[in-house]
Amino acid sequence: MRDALEEAGYEVFWDQSTPPGKDWDSWIREQLAGARLVIALWTKASVASPNVRHEAIIAREAEKILPVMVDDLKPTDFPMGLFMVQALLIGRSQRQFNAVKAKFLEEVHARIGAGDAAGPPQPARAGKDRRKLYLGLGAGALLAAALLLVFLPRFLAPGASQQAQQNPDAPAVTPQQLRASIEGERGARARLALRAERTLAEPELIGTSWAWAVGQLISATPEESRALEGRYFAYLQRAVRPECGCFLIYNTEQSIGNAWVIIASARLRHPAPQRLLETILAAQNPEGWWAISFTARPDDTNAAVHATAVLTIALAEARRAGVIPAPLRPRVDAAIARAVGWLNRGPREGARWTDYPNDERRTENLVFAAMATVATASAGDVRGSHAAQAFVRSVRSLPAPTENSPSSAYVELANGQRFFDSYRHPLSPWIGAAAALAHAGAAPADKARLRPIIQQWLNVDFTDENLLRQDWIAAETLFLRALAFRALQAG
Repeated sequence: MRDALEEAGYEVFWDQSTPPGKDWDSWIREQLAGARLVIALWTKASVASPNVRHEAIIAREAEKILPVMVDDLKPTDFPMGLFMVQALLIGRSQRQFNAVKAKFLEEVHARIGAGDAAGPPQPARAGKDRRKLYLGLGAGALLAAALLLVFLPRFLAPGASQQAQQNPDAPAVTPQQLRASIEGERGARARLALRAERTLAEPELIGTSWAWAVGQLISATPEESRALEGRYFAYLQRAVRPECGCFLIYNTEQSIGNAWVIIASARLRHPAPQRLLETILAAQNPEGWWAISFTARPDDTNAAVHATAVLTIALAEARRAGVIPAPLRPRVDAAIARAVGWLNRGPREGARWTDYPNDERRTENLVFAAMATVATASAGDVRGSHAAQAFVRSVRSLPAPTENSPSSAYVELANGQRFFDSYRHPLSPWIGAAAALAHAGAAPADKARLRPIIQQWLNVDFTDENLLRQDWIAAETLFLRALAFRALQAG
């Protein structure tokens, strides 16, 4: 849809990354106010999202909403006042969208006029009436869930399905496929390493958040970034907060960002900062989870699957690399065991893997079960884990590589203040890695469901500018693939 609009000459806003210095809520409101037209994508998931409802109401009151339905919904599926009988059904496939594409563009044209089909929109001039659209693909909860099942597996090698049926115990991928996939990452790894080098070379731009940003880039490209080791850790010494040995990110001691410092240490086999490790261990709840901030109030409303998964992976990778100071090793082992226990909690029929258990907006069981599966595999063997079983039961397909979902929730801090967690986590890297890691222990029928996802994940196009320009997604993708590749190569 976005591509069709841009090809027709419209300027499309799609919130893939928040600009520096902007909080997510204010940024979205500005875009809603400035757009000529707001396109709302309605799915079974998005009709239940408070953020999506709010944005739709704002657009409706401004008389600039164009609703389209991804799912065939009934009036009773919608919140009161938001059902619109004229909503166009676009479906979930390219074929379905192509069938209504002309009608869709006619609707847009009727609302705000034709776009500049001769080329991409030009910079605004004073007094020019720009035809700007707000496309709700990622706003609030719209929309990782809205697109989660859109991209059906298309990368099965000829005969792979038939071969899998004949031999259900066949490996998820062949050595040749694995080598080809790793080789396909070469250009992306070089580009991310160069980005890390350029960032460290711009001291006037460096803030404490670069502890995370550069750490993530290095973690994705350890061999290509080897020469940056001294400069990165010298920067960390300048940026560290002495009282916690940690780094202030988004104006709080953000746990995921600090985890990437430990992961970078492990990937470069550099001694992990001991004070930061002590802070991470002290911040773990006795039940095994971590919050999104080290200073969050210690109750289960702040329990975060994503933070717990990333910190578990960070500690496990540091343990494997041998970069944990000897006095802390027993505590690190105990923390990993507690975290894995919490990530695999719940009755056999399935737990609620939510970012914040008391926040009804966050119920993406597939994504959070995937995170729990990858973390469990990093800490040990994933076979038989409750997370892997839940992931296999809920898995359908792999979303687009650039698709991501915002947390969009408030974290209560111990000092009584609140921190708005606007961090966006990518979806497809976790789902793809979890599929690869869960395959070995899955039943034959489940292996058949996982193989197409694994094949699609192997064939991620690392020349895609939509992926590479969002280097944090590309970095997280490469890192998670490295974890899964290690397991696949080990058999």
